[in-house]
Amino acid sequence: MVSDLIGEEIFQDLIVATLQDVTGMVLPGSHLAMALATHVSRAFFKVLSKHKKGDQQDRLDALARMPFSRAFGLAAEQVAEADLDEDLKGELVKYLSAIPMTSRQAIHRWDDGGHVTTLLSQLPRGPEQMVRFLPIRPPRFQPGYKVPGHDLRLETLLGQGGFAEVWKARNTVRSGEPPVALKFCLDEELLTSLKREIELLDKLKGYSPEKDFVQLKQTAYSADPPFLVYEYIDGGNLTNWLESFQDKAPKPEEVVSVLKMAARAIAVAHEHNIVHRDLKPANLMVTGEGRVKVADFGIGAVMAESEAAKGGQDLADSANPTLLHGAFTPLYSDPMRDRSDPPSPQDDVYALGVIAYQLLVGNVSWRMEGGWRRYLEKLDIPEPLIEVVDTCVAPPDQRYANAGALLAALESPTKSNKPKPKKPKAPQPKKPKPKSPPSTEVRFCHQCGGRLPPGNKFCNACGHPVPGGAA
Repeated sequence: MVSDLIGEEIFQDLIVATLQDVTGMVLPGSHLAMALATHVSRAFFKVLSKHKKGDQQDRLDALARMPFSRAFGLAAEQVAEADLDEDLKGELVKYLSAIPMTSRQAIHRWDDGGHVTTLLSQLPRGPEQMVRFLPIRPPRFQPGYKVPGHDLRLETLLGQGGFAEVWKARNTVRSGEPPVALKFCLDEELLTSLKREIELLDKLKGYSPEKDFVQLKQTAYSADPPFLVYEYIDGGNLTNWLESFQDKAPKPEEVVSVLKMAARAIAVAHEHNIVHRDLKPANLMVTGEGRVKVADFGIGAVMAESEAAKGGQDLADSANPTLLHGAFTPLYSDPMRDRSDPPSPQDDVYALGVIAYQLLVGNVSWRMEGGWRRYLEKLDIPEPLIEVVDTCVAPPDQRYANAGALLAALESPTKSNKPKPKKPKAPQPKKPKPKSPPSTEVRFCHQCGGRLPPGNKFCNACGHPVPGGAA
């Protein structure tokens, strides 16, 4: 194993380079987070790129193993001597000391067996790729923090979002309890979004098996700050899963398997009038066994038509139940969509189409731009699977109605459907075929996405014929 001293060495070099970059800088409080990420990513890449690639891997591995207490001590010691505003010093220490944790999350993969090591394909190629190794902003908490009023102690920072901070935590009384993930809401103006997330997950709980969604275990809505307790997913997210292929694209059948798991979960949500609204690789978690689970319904919505019909409530309130009216991730958002329209299941279908494309090319940063179909053909992706992706991102009137319809399409073979020529055979007397019992597998209609009763030959809702349905 590479000496941990190498990790301390590059961490100290990073601190020095960062201080040289930010000294004399005037940072308004509202811009502090963005400024630190920009400056530290530039400094980090500068010190890392001085070494050969193999040495870069060793240094990142050692940095990721550094205990928080050691990182905090080194950062506090060196920052104290800098000619900076005292408030900035405090924020800079919190930011720098979190880097070993965020680096560990950046290189973690679902199949690493707990031994976090940097793949050659994970090495950043520029300052902009260095950002994923860094916090978004100085963390609100630190490892070892005991949550007031709860038998929970924070262990490591798992991620940050626009209004949230997610930490891995353990029970301080029951040592045998598995770890959990705590999602803190750091902006009281967004408590409506947190409450909506609780309501949506409670609504889904009665309809979906635990394998489909990251499970909400407990709420602390009245805590300061409020937080939710989720099951801890040990394999990271879909980005981490993709990185395990080391810059190579997964086989189409592996991509289809992932898409089926995601589409099956979202189909359940759509069936009960719930739209996720922010599907992306970071919100598709992967367990150590390779099971995909959907997370983060923070900006999810109950479809306006359904809610308005129930209680006559205002359509705009129902369509935009959170304070995050325009919240979405642009890369996975339908450019043809009118933002004033109520949320639709087709929003999620579009996002799944983009995710499918990124998985097939092996890169979650790629955009679906002109020529994307030709590129998939060049990669020898089966034509039926390209058609599925195409239908996901087509104009709404040509797109799958919901994730149930997408799942039905994915259940079809991804190989060529052209029949193979057969040699003529002598006519044989027809024998009556034994009737097989109707299937109990849950299926969805390819046309309307509705749930199909077992053994049906036609969809009850729209009359569309069902491939393989009982006569």
